[in-house]
Amino acid sequence: MSEFYTAKDGERLDTIVYKHYGTLENFAEILAFNSRLNSILKAGDKVFLPEIKENVVKKEKTLW
Repeated sequence: MSEFYTAKDGERLDTIVYKHYGTLENFAEILAFNSRLNSILKAGDKVFLPEIKENVVKKEKTLW
């Protein structure tokens, strides 16, 4: 489910992304969704935080 976050004055987009997702792995994708925002946010800026599907790589199970 996608969400919106309302920024506080002086917050940074990378910090919000890390707090929400626990990683910056998809930061470029989130930045693209929020291209209208500056890196240092103003109070009231709306940050779109889309649902990110994890890329699951199936590994073959072997004994060694």
